[in-house]
Amino acid sequence: MKGHISHLSAAIMWNIPYIETVIGNMISESENTDITVIGYNARFCINGKKVRSTKLALPSKSVKVLNGKKVSSPELLFLELASVLDIQRLILSGLQLCSHPPGFPTQAITTKLKLERFISKTKGHRGHSKAVRALKYIENGSASIMESLAYMFLTLPYILGGYGLRGAVFNHEVKLNSSTGMRLKQCRCFVDLYYKDAKIGVEYDSFAHHNSPSEQGKDAIRSAILKRQGIEVLHMNTIQLYDKNACSDFAHNLAARLGKRIHIRTKKFDEMHDLLRRLLPDNKPISEP
Repeated sequence: MKGHISHLSAAIMWNIPYIETVIGNMISESENTDITVIGYNARFCINGKKVRSTKLALPSKSVKVLNGKKVSSPELLFLELASVLDIQRLILSGLQLCSHPPGFPTQAITTKLKLERFISKTKGHRGHSKAVRALKYIENGSASIMESLAYMFLTLPYILGGYGLRGAVFNHEVKLNSSTGMRLKQCRCFVDLYYKDAKIGVEYDSFAHHNSPSEQGKDAIRSAILKRQGIEVLHMNTIQLYDKNACSDFAHNLAARLGKRIHIRTKKFDEMHDLLRRLLPDNKPISEP
């Protein structure tokens, strides 16, 4: 029986950042090795291997060789995850697949464009419709799991539990002029979430890197410099993200700056917002590099 490592096992092999947060309690299922075979009409779990099957042909280059083993490509993996994850976790998985350190896009596992091109060729496959839906809310360039989650809270539509403030991009590069660059000892900086049309940035200030007086002072100087370059910066800290009411207050303040209003009428919002909150890591912030 020939096949390739797939689904949750492939997600671990590709080293998706903070995979335990992305897939939640399903991490325990990854103890079994997921294997997908083509044209083998059977599904079973034996000797620590969960065998899945597909009768439909896959697009070319759907399977890669990683560390000497055949494994689902990142793009096929996204489709596979669509069959086992709910829509919110699938969006988070896409954000993490497309994440990379600021200024280093080549370090991303894949890109939104690659995902879109692949998914467009998989109509009829299990998970296709959900993958298409999730791709509407995925962007390149998140630098951390907490940035990804903050983005989801602020930008996802009400029906998915977010505040519907679309238009943000991750880690927008701002080139500094010579005088301000000298003060920050760098020629550019990156804004965590940036609304280009409104020239408004959102910075996520984690406890790990923004809690000391020194770091808070640097943040204030940086915000003032960006202000001089026409960019207003709003700071969202860990407490605001984890506290439901504080998060709502932040979103409404951001909406006002963007010239928008938040009108939540869907009955699904509270349920989906609570599910979105369950994605927050163990109700405590992650210390990130």
